[in-house]
Amino acid sequence: MGAGTSQIRNIATIGHRGCGKTTVTEAMLFAAGATSRFGQVDDGTTTTDFEPEECNRQISISPALCNCTHKSTKINIIDTPGYAEFFAEVMDCLWVADCGLLVVDAGAGVEVHTHKVYQTAVEMKLPIVAVVNKMSGEHADFDAAVDSINEMLAGVEGVNIQIPVGQDGNFEGVVDLVSMRMLKGSEKGGTWTDIPEDMADEVSAAREALVEAVAANDEELMEKYFENETLSQEELASGLAKGVAGGQLVPVLATDALNALGIGALLDFIVAVCPTPDQRGAWTGHDQKDEATEIIRECSEAEPFAAVVFKTLSDPYVGRISLIRVISGTAVGDANVIDARSGERERLSGLATMQGNKTSEVPSLVAGDLGCVTKLENTLTGGTLCDPKAPVVFDPPELPKAMHSAAIVAASHADEDKLSTGLARLAEEDIGFSFGRESSTGEMLLHGMGALHLDVVVEKLARKFEASVTLAEPKVPYRETITNSVYVRGRHKKQTGGRGQFGDVWIRMEPLPRGGGFEFVNAIRGASVPTNYIPAVEKGVVAQLKKGILTGSPVVDVQVTLDDGSSHPVDSSDQAFQTAGQIAVRNALAEAKCALLEPVMDVEVTVPEDIMGDVMSDLSGRRGRIQGSESVGAGSQLIRASVPQAEMRRYAADLRSISQGRASYTMSFSGYEEVPPHLMDGIVAEHKAEPEGE
Repeated sequence: MGAGTSQIRNIATIGHRGCGKTTVTEAMLFAAGATSRFGQVDDGTTTTDFEPEECNRQISISPALCNCTHKSTKINIIDTPGYAEFFAEVMDCLWVADCGLLVVDAGAGVEVHTHKVYQTAVEMKLPIVAVVNKMSGEHADFDAAVDSINEMLAGVEGVNIQIPVGQDGNFEGVVDLVSMRMLKGSEKGGTWTDIPEDMADEVSAAREALVEAVAANDEELMEKYFENETLSQEELASGLAKGVAGGQLVPVLATDALNALGIGALLDFIVAVCPTPDQRGAWTGHDQKDEATEIIRECSEAEPFAAVVFKTLSDPYVGRISLIRVISGTAVGDANVIDARSGERERLSGLATMQGNKTSEVPSLVAGDLGCVTKLENTLTGGTLCDPKAPVVFDPPELPKAMHSAAIVAASHADEDKLSTGLARLAEEDIGFSFGRESSTGEMLLHGMGALHLDVVVEKLARKFEASVTLAEPKVPYRETITNSVYVRGRHKKQTGGRGQFGDVWIRMEPLPRGGGFEFVNAIRGASVPTNYIPAVEKGVVAQLKKGILTGSPVVDVQVTLDDGSSHPVDSSDQAFQTAGQIAVRNALAEAKCALLEPVMDVEVTVPEDIMGDVMSDLSGRRGRIQGSESVGAGSQLIRASVPQAEMRRYAADLRSISQGRASYTMSFSGYEEVPPHLMDGIVAEHKAEPEGE
């Protein structure tokens, strides 16, 4: 018999890279008896870092689901990456979790990515519990770490739930201020004992501060506090749970996960205080055919079945594995359901719970539980599965846009054949990754959140699909145009015996306003060019404009007027006049003053106020034009600028360096503008120096 909804806790570990999220997860699994061996990140033996790319780098790259049971309560844990390059997938994990376990390094305090992930969790109304980890580490300072947490919190109070017993190499355990007992030692979570006498005064003061903080957020408890000058353990625990669920309090605990210290108290706290799935409130979806029609689903087994997919894995033997959260009703193995968006039928095959990359089949999963199904045909990450008789769609969080692009080059034709399948499968797994062909340059481009992100994609292509590729800097999709009007002739005459070829045209090529595209005007008077050949002339003109004379880029923003010409009653043909049109365009481009156009992007950078000047200076140095800025709250500014695309190719890495990862940006295409003459000469020379056909 599986756990009921009220016996489930769904936790997502979040925080900056290197803070110990994966080790905290591993320690909880070991202490609760879910694993028989305490895996180590350095050895590549943890439950949740199982991909070779993770083991080799000793970092988390993809979210992983695992679970344990503590005090008859099932705790689902989603271990998330701490690198900004892999943040996109973290958002769907926050979407399905009921509480975020914010892990902070006791020596470093709150770091740059901690701000970003915390702010995102708050925007998604996710309750937060803070864990100060690595308490045995060098320079560990619990009070300083708590201060840094409170500096980050906006409108929320961080409250100590525990007092560490020692730190910086002398950490022995924690005093729990709710139960007023001490947890000491590491064996299977530690042993509860009485509080040392020499800590009585410190503990009493800390307990009083906790009681005041909890009472201040609850009128009923405040009255009891004033009457009795204290709260009972039960009142304190219930008030704390209410404050956490409502986002008013962020409890702070202490652990040293590597040595399994403080883990038992953390497990107890999760069971006693963290919200159950049904305490998070109802889920709001919408009608399958009408997004304006809201549908409310309570997290209850009595409601019709609905579930969302928050991660897709690709297994070489099993195929597609989809991690799901059951929103309402009960997921039953092999049940027939539908993909809510497409209406296509799906089957809940291989219904199971996850332990990293290992599955354990179960007959059902209740509302609020997390697990997986296999071999879904249509439903990908962010999709909704539901009862065919009660369709509903739940929209996933809006993902950040890709910040880094690279061109991919296959090592051989055999590798090219494997690319399309491999890239499509990897895009299914990783919602932060996408790919597509740039029509103007012919390059296949990969889009991700950073250079490391795309490096991992390349490694997976080689390992999973045996496709050997390299990455290169993308070409800028330049355009060419003219700046003056020219009047030229295009004449094609060829006699090789028998019927010849003859086409003769005069065209006027003129510049159009920027963004004008291309216009073809037929100004023939009389029948100097027979009407039936005019489409062939236009076809030749269009074909030749695809390749300019500066960099071989398409020619745009021109008007070509067919003004005059001549024909031959026998030798003229569609092909002859098409060739004549091409010759005329080549002659026009040779005589005209040609200009090179570059794409310009609208860029928006969200940046902390203290480094706003540095970021604006950097944008100006990239030939950017600052359009303005505005406050977006929490000490951040939004800078708007127009910047040439050529100057933005390495911006993701450069901005991360300037801001230490605290800034983010988006950009979108604005239009084309002329490249300054002194830069154009260098670009043209570089193009001419490229090997033929590159």
